[in-house]
Amino acid sequence: MANCNAAFFEYIRELNLTDTQFEKLQTSRDALLRKISDKFKSEARTIPVFASQGSYALDTINRPISDNFDLDHGVYLVHVPDGTALSVTDAFNLIIKAVEGQTALPLGDMPTCVRVRYKRAADDTPAHHVDLAVYRQYSNGKREFAHKVKGWLPTDQKGFIDLFKRQASIADQLRPLVRVFKGWSDYNGSKPGSVKFPSGFHFTVCAMECLSSSAQRLDQAFVGTADRILGRMRAQGAGTGSPFLRPVAPYEDIFLDYDWARRQGIVAQFEHLVREGGRALAEADLARAQRIWRELLGERFPAPPEVKLENPDRVWAAPAILGRSDKAG
Repeated sequence: MANCNAAFFEYIRELNLTDTQFEKLQTSRDALLRKISDKFKSEARTIPVFASQGSYALDTINRPISDNFDLDHGVYLVHVPDGTALSVTDAFNLIIKAVEGQTALPLGDMPTCVRVRYKRAADDTPAHHVDLAVYRQYSNGKREFAHKVKGWLPTDQKGFIDLFKRQASIADQLRPLVRVFKGWSDYNGSKPGSVKFPSGFHFTVCAMECLSSSAQRLDQAFVGTADRILGRMRAQGAGTGSPFLRPVAPYEDIFLDYDWARRQGIVAQFEHLVREGGRALAEADLARAQRIWRELLGERFPAPPEVKLENPDRVWAAPAILGRSDKAG
C-alpha cells in the first residue's frame, strides 16, 4: 500500500494563505473594529465586545481556489439594557452604519452577517472580505445571534471553539482533516454543474463526530473519516441514523435546511471520494496513488515525481522474429 502521508501534508501547505493575504485580513479586520468602536463611542454607546470565530479562530483557514479569501468575526452588542427590545434589523443597521464607506464596494446582502468586501489591491493582493456576525450579549452572559430571516437565535460560538480546540489537542489529525475536507469541497464544488457542497462549519462538525484516526497516515484517516460520515448520511437518509447536531446551543440538525436533491448529491460525492480514496490506499505504486489523489483534490495536491531515464536517447525494443509458422494455413 502506497503511503501518501507526506504528500497530504505538502497539499495542506499549498492550502495556506500567503503571508501577505494573512496580514491583509488582519489589517482589514482591525480597521473595521476601530471604525465600529469609534462610531459607538461618538454616539455615547458602550463599545461592543469583539471575538474571533470561524476557521480563523479554529486555525483551519484555507486559501480558496478563487483566491477570494475571508475572515469571520463576532460583534457582541452590550449597550442595550436587558429589558429593552432590539430588533434584528436595528442590530444589523448599527453595524452597517458604522462600516459603510470603508471600501469602494457595496456591502454584501447576507442573512447571517454584515459582509465588507475588498477589491483587488494595488499591491495585487486578491479580493477578500470580512464577515461581521452580529450578536446581543446580556448582563448574565447569555448571547443571541442575529439572523435576518430567523430572528434572534441562541448561540455559543465560544463553546464551540473551545470544544474543537480540546478535541484537536487530543486528536492531532482533526485539524488537518478539516482542512483537507474543505480543500476537497473547494475543488469539486467549483466544477460546472456540481452540487453545492456543505460549509466549512459542516465539515468541522462531521469530522469531530466521525473522526477515524490512523497513526502517521493522514490519507487513511481521510478515507476512514469520509466513510464514517457517508455511513451516517446514508443512515439518516434511511431514517435509521441520528442527525449531525451542532454540539452547542442551539443544538440543531446542521443539515435540516438541505433539500433531498442536495443531500443525495452530497452523498454521491462522498461515495466517489470513499471509492477512489480506497483505490488510492490499495495502490502499491506511490506515483499511481498520488495521481488518484490529484484527481480527487486537484492540482494543489503534489504531482508524482517524474521518472528520468539514465539514457533517454537509447530506446530498446525486442527484435522482430522472422520465420514461418508451423500451423497449417
